Amino acid sequence: RRAKGDNSQLDGSWRLQSPDVYGDDANWKEMHRDITEKRMGNLPSAPPLLVYLPGLDGFGISATGQFDDLSSTFELWRMAVNKNNIDISFADLVKSVVSFITDATAAVDETPREVILVGESFGGLLSCAVAMALKKSTVLEKQMKLKGITLVNPATSFDETNWDQVVPLLTSLRYLESREEIVDSSGNFIFNNLDLPTPYSVLGGMALAATVPDSNQFSRIFDFMLRNVRSGSNDEILTASSDGFRLLAEYLPAVTLEQRVTKWLPVGTFVVNNEDRLSKLDVPTLVIAGKDDNVLPTKEEADRLTKLLPDCVKMDISGSGHFVLDNRVNLTEALLDSHIDPLDLQKKSPPYDPVTDWNLPPKEVIDEVIQKRVNPLRENTSPVFFSTDPVTGKRRRGLSLFPSVEGKPLLIVANHQLFGLDLGMIIAQLLEERGIVTRGLSHPVVSDGFSGMGSGSQRVQRRRYEINEDNPFGNDLFPMFGAVKVSPRNFYRLLQTNQTALLFPGGVKEALHGKDGAYKLFWPEKTDFVRVAAKFNATIVPLSAIGSADSAEILLDPSEMVELPFGIGDNLKNASASTTSARFDADNSDELFVPPLAVPKPIPARHYFLFGKAFDATSVDPKDKKTCQRVYENIRQEVQDGIDALLEARKLDPYALNGLRRNAYRRIFGKDPPTFPLESVKPSNNRIQ
Repeated sequence: RRAKGDNSQLDGSWRLQSPDVYGDDANWKEMHRDITEKRMGNLPSAPPLLVYLPGLDGFGISATGQFDDLSSTFELWRMAVNKNNIDISFADLVKSVVSFITDATAAVDETPREVILVGESFGGLLSCAVAMALKKSTVLEKQMKLKGITLVNPATSFDETNWDQVVPLLTSLRYLESREEIVDSSGNFIFNNLDLPTPYSVLGGMALAATVPDSNQFSRIFDFMLRNVRSGSNDEILTASSDGFRLLAEYLPAVTLEQRVTKWLPVGTFVVNNEDRLSKLDVPTLVIAGKDDNVLPTKEEADRLTKLLPDCVKMDISGSGHFVLDNRVNLTEALLDSHIDPLDLQKKSPPYDPVTDWNLPPKEVIDEVIQKRVNPLRENTSPVFFSTDPVTGKRRRGLSLFPSVEGKPLLIVANHQLFGLDLGMIIAQLLEERGIVTRGLSHPVVSDGFSGMGSGSQRVQRRRYEINEDNPFGNDLFPMFGAVKVSPRNFYRLLQTNQTALLFPGGVKEALHGKDGAYKLFWPEKTDFVRVAAKFNATIVPLSAIGSADSAEILLDPSEMVELPFGIGDNLKNASASTTSARFDADNSDELFVPPLAVPKPIPARHYFLFGKAFDATSVDPKDKKTCQRVYENIRQEVQDGIDALLEARKLDPYALNGLRRNAYRRIFGKDPPTFPLESVKPSNNRIQ
């Protein structure tokens, strides 16, 4: 509902978004008081006041899908600026917003009212200026608290664009509309009784269409237009196209656009983009950045603001353009998950425990991840999985012989393949075929990100279940699918809570091996994992895997990389020394975290996975060092024997190393090619005891 207020220069355009219904003549102060009193009955304090400041359209049409959800959590007020008001200045806008917040936070009780500013595009620039003004005000200290700012593709980067030159040229087309004999009273061309849109509408619409939508949005628009073309007549299509081009002139007339671009934005960027002012704006700030924004250099601007603002976190939205707040982003969810913590949920809740608090993502997210991340690997590697009878040691294709345990922990112990890119296939196969949720134990670099290798890193917030499509080999999915940092405590608690853990004892030495390290085990001498497994009566399942080392050509070993000239080797050596070691009892310098220089082959080799003979550690006394050592050596031997058995059997698979032939088979028959005979896989003869 539009509410009456004192901001006459905005044409009274403060709009309340609320589930409650009020009359058009309601006074906004009365509405605010009514909302506060109603919600005070359910909350210990009034809900935060969320003030949304729109882009140059003055309405916020791109964010309309977010308003209902926001209004169910906050008291949401939206600023709307009359398109016909071309006299209002940037300073007037700042004063109007500050005045509104001053009135809106007038105490219903003595508790200071919390306020959150959300600004999109130009509104992001305006939000920064408003925040600076609010922080200066001594009058507002007792009645309001600026809880946080959210900047969505903020126009603080306007001075890095050439829109100040392009827009005046575009809006000058309105002068072609001045001849009365060819233009009707609405400003539309009259030609042979056809009511055509103006040049400004047509060229402006084309400019917007070329820059504003991202590829996903453009695809949806194109599909919509295509459906209309198929179902509509020529006259209907022409009318719809004409009406579409008129939208720009209707909602943002040329004179209005010119005034806002040439008067608001330059003044706003001059006021806001002062590094000294920005560095003192100590308000929790979330920058939501569309990484494919073609209107503004938002990706770079998010990095700049994250470095300049004292308490700023960025959220990059892959694949999104300038209109980032579509149905792929939930702004309410982003706010609640952010460090702004608008409802103090994080402050009141105990710290997140990655071992016990983690939950498997929803099925639709799992399906999407498998489709986008795992299936491309499967198509290139045609993986084959085997399991082993725990009594006879015979092999079977698939995971039907993988042990089923209820109420007990399960530990999978495996060799680490080159670069560890097969992890997704292992976890997905266990989940899809047997419904087993497996928790990986990952290196600190993977868990913490590569920020652990240097200083000056930026603070980044991710969306819930976000899939980073820009980097298909990134580490963003590890915590989402339950991976935790490898440490004695995390490993202990996973088994203590009867979960399934996946451990690679060889760690970095196996994952980043050199030319002579393919399919060799580099396990430590300590038997810690056996002792912990015995303490909690876990079942240990050895896993052998091959294929990755044959999918790349290693040119330089890690030891050769650190000897490279021109300072390259020294830089790699220093970076490795500053990387946190995965082994708690080792110095960082003891672990060489430097990858080999490797060139991937055009088509990777086929991958094979063999789950060996399982061992129930219930009978092992964790204090019996000799028995634990014997079990440890037997499990290690089971993994090595499995690797050797797969390498030998692979010789009978004509598709193992011939990627072209394997791909041709897939294209012709639509499935993976056959592999070697099952009986060619040597049975397990180990007695793990």
